[in-house]
Amino acid sequence: MNTILVAEYQAGPENQVSPHLIAQFISCGMVLMTSQVGSALIFPAACATAAQVSFAVRHSTGLIHAALRSSRLDHLRIPDQPVLDSEDSGCRFTVAVDATHQIGTGISSRDRARTLRVLADPCTTPTDLTRPGHVVPIRCADSPRPVHRDRWDIAIRLVEMAGYAPVAAACELVTDGGDVLEGNAARLFADVHRLPVLDI
Repeated sequence: MNTILVAEYQAGPENQVSPHLIAQFISCGMVLMTSQVGSALIFPAACATAAQVSFAVRHSTGLIHAALRSSRLDHLRIPDQPVLDSEDSGCRFTVAVDATHQIGTGISSRDRARTLRVLADPCTTPTDLTRPGHVVPIRCADSPRPVHRDRWDIAIRLVEMAGYAPVAAACELVTDGGDVLEGNAARLFADVHRLPVLDI
């Protein structure tokens, strides 16, 4: 088996992530983030490729998310998904979006990669996105608490520390049988695909 780097997220005033993991993240283009609720594949939305999205879809539920800070979502006029109070799951999903230009139906890997890059582009305006679409943003705090361990906030911080725009592409991984990928199965997946692991 290939040797992979496994680092633990250190919550604190600086929300520390190992510089070695950041270096591997930049080299590999992706990181496997593990937590008590399962595993997620994280990569920078700013340079998302069709190949990355295709890989993510193949090993996940098929939903591709983009973790953005709340003020950026408001600037882009991307509203939260409306739900009844009695049915609120606590997930901070917004209305799904597609890029307005240079895409087809929006569902292909190429189209979703394009949408991710548009979401990460600081020059993007509300009219550059159509609603609904095929990429589901996740609303994250503008200023997470110093000891905050929310995985989507950490994903944004991770791509930001790697030098990219603070928008993280993310998908939740599942096994071939459809179960949540976790524990030893997650480590084996990372080993097979030579991905660094960030354990929260």
